[in-house]
Amino acid sequence: MSYRVVALDIDGTIVTSDLVLSPRLRSAVAAVQDAGAIVLLATGRILGSALHFSRELNTNGPLVCYQGAITADPLTGEIKRHARIDGKLADEALCLLEGGTGEVSMLLDDQIYVARRSEWADGYASRMERELRVVDSLGDVADGGPTLILSVDEPRETEQRAEQLAHHFGERALVTHSLPRFCEVASPEAGKLNALEAVLEHLGAAPEEVVAFGDGAGDVEMLKWAGLGIAVGDAHPAAIKSADVSIAGPESDGVAQALEELLDRNLLSG
Repeated sequence: MSYRVVALDIDGTIVTSDLVLSPRLRSAVAAVQDAGAIVLLATGRILGSALHFSRELNTNGPLVCYQGAITADPLTGEIKRHARIDGKLADEALCLLEGGTGEVSMLLDDQIYVARRSEWADGYASRMERELRVVDSLGDVADGGPTLILSVDEPRETEQRAEQLAHHFGERALVTHSLPRFCEVASPEAGKLNALEAVLEHLGAAPEEVVAFGDGAGDVEMLKWAGLGIAVGDAHPAAIKSADVSIAGPESDGVAQALEELLDRNLLSG
C-alpha cells in the first residue's frame, strides 16, 4: 500500500510560534512531490495567511483553510469551494457569543470584522496581514454570509464554550476548538474532513491513500479518517487518540522526519 496524498495542518504541526518553515521540511515536501504524491495544507488559518505557507512550501495540492470552509488554488488563491454561514445562523451564533467574556470577530470575504477594537484584535489582524474592520454591530454584516465566527478567550472558558455551542447547534453548524483559546462556528458544510472528501473525489483518490498530520481538536476527524493519521508534538488528547501514531513536534522536525521515512520505505507515490 502506498499513499498518494499528504495533508498537513500548519500551526503546531509544521511550524511553532515562530511560524518558520524549516529547510528540512521544505526539502521533504519537495521530495514527496517529486515522488508523484500530492501535498496539501489543511488549516484553520484564513485564506491570505494560509496562502503564504502554501507558496513558501510550493505545495501542489488544493489549499484547505478556514477549518475547511474554503478550498482554493495554492498559488493564486482562487476559491474553488466556499461553505458560507447562513445569515440567520450567524445572527444566532452572535447572540450566544456576544455579552460573554470572549472577544468575538467575524471573518467575511477574507476580512476581519469586530464590534470593538482591542489589543488582541489588532494583533490578530496584523498576524493575518489584514486590516481590522470595526463596525457598530457584527449583526449588521452577518447577512453577507461570513466564512467563520471566532470567539477568543482563556483555554478553560473556550473549551466550555465550544462544548455548549456544539450541544446547542447540533448538526446545524460546525463548532471547532482548533487552538486552546479559539472557538469557531462555521457552516455545517465546512470542516477539514468535508473539504478533503471533496478534494479526494476530484483527484480520484481514496481515504486509504491519505497520510494526515495534525495536532488539534479540529484535526480529530481528519486523523481518524485518513489511511495513516499522525498526531504531531504536544497534540490535543483527542487528536492523539484518533491517530495511528504520534511523532515529535515541529521544533524537532517531526513531520519532515516522518515524510523522509515514508519515502525511504517507498510508501509515497503518485
